[in-house]
Amino acid sequence: MKNRKEKKQRDRLDILLTICDYARVFVIAILISLLVFTFGVRKKVVSGNSMYPILQDKEDVLINVAASYLTSIDRFDVVVVKNENEEHDLWVKRVIGLPGETIAYKDGKLYVNHQVVEETFLDTTYMEKAMKEKSLSVFTQDMEEITLQKDEYFLAGDNRVNSLDSRTPSVGPFHRNQIIAKGVLVYSPLSKVRYISDGN
Repeated sequence: MKNRKEKKQRDRLDILLTICDYARVFVIAILISLLVFTFGVRKKVVSGNSMYPILQDKEDVLINVAASYLTSIDRFDVVVVKNENEEHDLWVKRVIGLPGETIAYKDGKLYVNHQVVEETFLDTTYMEKAMKEKSLSVFTQDMEEITLQKDEYFLAGDNRVNSLDSRTPSVGPFHRNQIIAKGVLVYSPLSKVRYISDGN
């Protein structure tokens, strides 16, 4: 009788310990999720077509905040930046020029420190279509040289005919502290799930 009673007590204790273990795992999972979504990734809805066709208006994305602090910012990375005039206005753009470089566009070509750099990430089919619709001879209009300071980045949208970016004098280069994320995961619609991070 005594053994049976002790066994029941042990069984109850085992059940209680199991419940505690599950509760601990659940709490840890919630904390990790909160940390990830606070410091790792954030949700955003694409507004506009400045990065078309690689990103489209109204697509739901997760932006990779951690990567902008844990890895370097390189040419052709897709980044998310804060608009200096509106703190909550976030723009998705591509890094074209790095600190200290001289950037220019001439005859539709990118020049970095007076050397042509190919922008292979641009969608040639869309470029031809846009140029034809707007009667343009080049996809990216000429831009005079600009030399970036030590903390400045030259950013542009892939959709050069419909993008407000560093090519516009009123916008100009962005500072490093304005770049809040690097890399974008499109998660909706499900048929178009993809990760966009650089020009490869």
